[in-house]
Amino acid sequence: MGLTRRLFMITGATVGGGLLLGVGGLGAHLLTHNRLGVQRDGHDAADSTHINLWMRITADNKIIVVNPHTDMGQGSATGLMQIVADELDADWSQMQVEQAPADPAYSNGKVFEGFVREMMTPPDWASTLLENGFYRMGDLMKAQMTGGSSAVRFTGWDAMRNAAAATRHMLVSAAAKQLGVSEDSLTTEAGMVVHAETGKSLSYGELAAAAANIDSPDDIKLKSPEDYRFVGQPIERVDVPAKVIANADYGIDADVPGMQYAAVVTSGVFGAQVKSIDNIDEVKGSRGVSDVLIVPDGVAVVADNPWRAEKAVRTAKFTRESHENDNMSTESLITKQRDALAGDLVSGMNVGTPQDIKASLSAEYLVPYLAHASLEPMNATVWQEDNKLHIVAGVQNPLMAKARAAKEAGVDLDDVVFHARQMGGGFGRRVAFSMSGDEPLSWLVQAVRIAVDTGKPVKTIWSRETDTRSDVYRPMVMAQFEGALADNGKPALWRSRSYGKEMNVKAVAPPYGIDNVDVSFADQGHPVPVGFWRSVEHSQHGFFVESFIDELAVAAGVDPLEYRLSLVDDNTPAARVLAKVAEMSAWRSGADEQGRAMGVAMVHSFGSTVAQVVEASITPAGPRAHRVWCAVDCGVAVNPQAIEAQVQGSVNFALSAALYGKCDIANGGVVQSNFHDYRVVGMADAPRIQVEMVASDSAVGGVGEIGVPPLAPAFCNALSAIDGERRRMLPLV
Repeated sequence: MGLTRRLFMITGATVGGGLLLGVGGLGAHLLTHNRLGVQRDGHDAADSTHINLWMRITADNKIIVVNPHTDMGQGSATGLMQIVADELDADWSQMQVEQAPADPAYSNGKVFEGFVREMMTPPDWASTLLENGFYRMGDLMKAQMTGGSSAVRFTGWDAMRNAAAATRHMLVSAAAKQLGVSEDSLTTEAGMVVHAETGKSLSYGELAAAAANIDSPDDIKLKSPEDYRFVGQPIERVDVPAKVIANADYGIDADVPGMQYAAVVTSGVFGAQVKSIDNIDEVKGSRGVSDVLIVPDGVAVVADNPWRAEKAVRTAKFTRESHENDNMSTESLITKQRDALAGDLVSGMNVGTPQDIKASLSAEYLVPYLAHASLEPMNATVWQEDNKLHIVAGVQNPLMAKARAAKEAGVDLDDVVFHARQMGGGFGRRVAFSMSGDEPLSWLVQAVRIAVDTGKPVKTIWSRETDTRSDVYRPMVMAQFEGALADNGKPALWRSRSYGKEMNVKAVAPPYGIDNVDVSFADQGHPVPVGFWRSVEHSQHGFFVESFIDELAVAAGVDPLEYRLSLVDDNTPAARVLAKVAEMSAWRSGADEQGRAMGVAMVHSFGSTVAQVVEASITPAGPRAHRVWCAVDCGVAVNPQAIEAQVQGSVNFALSAALYGKCDIANGGVVQSNFHDYRVVGMADAPRIQVEMVASDSAVGGVGEIGVPPLAPAFCNALSAIDGERRRMLPLV
């Protein structure tokens, strides 16, 4: 369709006898351009490319949702289909989903817009400028992002819902003209426009081409919640059957004629490059090996099967460059962070007169670097065909990954064909940019380099050991707190200092009504490469904040759950989830006759609020979480079944980190290597998890990460209720 070379501001264009619909808009008129008002036949406005194609209606009456988000197990595609089906008055049997190609025409600025609008409310005059500017930003940044729990709440609820509602109006208008009746006399149901008086009806597919030439309405009428047929229903996820029968297509399943396999070991010191391979002849002589080469950050071996490549690369002996990180250790990094917190800090929030109040309680917390440990190993298959560089991989931003591969290969973006695949886990590991500026797609860069240098089709697979020791890690963070109590026992002072560049002050600040607050941080980076990890800053600061508020409650002699409720306004998301989780768990203070106790935590993240209660005990084998209750306020619960699954998965993900997760640093690299020393919770130790949604009028929130932040503090608070000991450092084991 030539979309990569033109700029379309569209929601309507005839394609193969169907209707091509989207939400886009850019051009030179950022202030006057109405993104939702240009849903009409393609308008050629500039020589750059920008489009978001959300849906396509075919001549045979199929509604295809073109999904700009890749699947990594979150199941958001089903939620997007539910939203579109409801606003279009479609039948579920009509609905299909299709992965958007890695093409600039499908960049998605809606994610950027959503995050910025969460942090600030623009004035009315700037609304259109920002709305369309973020689409331009998405285009320029090659943004096709999956992450931040953004698919349903930003792309779906805002963009796709509006586009679907406008499309339904356009279809009704087309039917009115064709039948010679008024629009008011027509209704829509099951993918049909119906004229009850005459009994005549037309399918959406029959009307698609004509509707493409009708202007979108200026005022889009969205459905009332009482009219929803799909939104709010626990519909089975469309991605699950293929996964259950092992028919799902992941990056690691790629198969190309003549393909060879590459394995990689990295230098072992962050930032250090390999200078020479000392036993290259020996490695080349290994069975099945065809190539041995130095690649960015390491050494690669190419062989005729993956195990031969892996065995051979493990025998490689090499000399690496000396580097300033050679002697780096966890201990030296802890000292660095503590020294930084004693130095000049950046103010993130200052409320009241905290400088006038003397602290009576203090605490220092520390959480370690964490790896992502995605189930599917890092992999990419690369080959050259018809003067194009082809890549098969599962990533969280296919378009940005494509741009990175083009740069590494020294070719134009249009000369790279990126075959995006679903991922066997991501959690931020497969994002194309990092928090520290380090290369998060090292395996992809290496795969491109290997295929280009050898001239062969090669599938590069990182072993678990290579991935664990060459990740972009959840940052290690130290935080120091000071507090004081008023005469009524409520907090009179909240002061916190934490290490690192804080992008989201809301994650660091207490979510409670406290008159005097001072939040600051050491604006310094990490010598260890760091990246986004499931729930990002909330994973650390949720632990810090909810642990310290618990300490204040104990110091005040007040039940920790009641203490929290006393610090939030009635009928707020925080109050609702705290009250609900207390009801669900039959909340109690102190340890029972079995030695079990409950702990509570409440965190607002990604537009949703979650309260958790953990029932725990201390066994001879260590701390044990027996039950976890989760109360969730995510606004409209588009698919309750999917939300429950995501929160359950988040709880076990967070529990693994709380109990076992850490990456120790020694001699400039990570000590841990595989699941024997980077443990995860097994089925036998997993708690019983109950999840309930709280009905509310909150805006639609994300759900893929929100179950992570409250788990560790609720767990540690429960353990403290048993023995009085405060766990201020993770992991627990």
